[in-house]
Amino acid sequence: MRALIKNLCIALILSCFMTATVTAENARHDFPYKSHYVEVNGSKMHYVDTGGKGTPIVMLHGQPTWSYLWRNVIPYLEDNHRVIALDLIGFGKSDKPNLAYTVKNHATYLAGFMDALALDDVTLVVHDWGSFLGFDYTARNPNRVKAIAFMEALLPFENIMEYPLKPAPEPTDPRSYATFVKQVKTQGLGEKMIIEDNVFLTQMLPRTLSADELDAYLEPFAQGKNRLPMLQLPRSLVTDGQSPVYVASSFTNFIPFLKQKIDLPLLMLTVTPGAIGTEWQVNWVKEHLPRTEIVAVGKGIHFIQENEPDNIGKAVASWMKRNHF
Repeated sequence: MRALIKNLCIALILSCFMTATVTAENARHDFPYKSHYVEVNGSKMHYVDTGGKGTPIVMLHGQPTWSYLWRNVIPYLEDNHRVIALDLIGFGKSDKPNLAYTVKNHATYLAGFMDALALDDVTLVVHDWGSFLGFDYTARNPNRVKAIAFMEALLPFENIMEYPLKPAPEPTDPRSYATFVKQVKTQGLGEKMIIEDNVFLTQMLPRTLSADELDAYLEPFAQGKNRLPMLQLPRSLVTDGQSPVYVASSFTNFIPFLKQKIDLPLLMLTVTPGAIGTEWQVNWVKEHLPRTEIVAVGKGIHFIQENEPDNIGKAVASWMKRNHF
């Protein structure tokens, strides 16, 4: 009894420091889930949470998006699972504190978010830099994640400059992206491209978006000063095998972990032609992570949740049902 009372007191104390709130408003008029906020490291992180008694799914977006990216995928999963889609710190409706917005910063806030909501037995659904953070978190917290579904993932992007090149550059060719990364990493030029010209949001999002949908992605970065996170993530890609140190060391940690953790179910979703989840990456996954279930969900380049949300939702739901989680 004394131990029970002690545990209850500890839980009460923790709740005082990690208070989650929910607003009466939906995240957006076309994102019909209530906005929730939880304090992590003195800043509020935004997320939507469908509730429910099913095992939790945590969706991690990447660059330069927010939880809105998952709005048309969530409906396929919410009946049988508690679905949580968060905004990385500095993105979406989360606070924009005075940070360097390094990948290590993001990893720290993600870990704090998972602790604040006491999330365990989680299935991660991840994209772009959300995949890196998800793989990294799983390797550091293997008992809290039960499965990972990934798409257009930073895997195996240990070194983007080593990605194989096609005979001729195309808009989706990795050679074009390698050039882009070099430009973004150049002091002065990167600031002009991302902070002043906002190229990620004005040039790289799908052209099929309506004006209102495009506004949803532009809104969090309406002010140039809020665009630092968009600049820092591509600058964090490892191009020399060594730096940034946190990113390089994380790759060397979680890639062997994923290879060895054979009881961790993996699902890879692909589109044609894809941007980084190309045939070359598929072949890498088949060779190094042979237990991975690979499902083609249609056509698209990188922001595939805007191209094939129905097929993505159905594929994840079917995979989870077949694996009984």
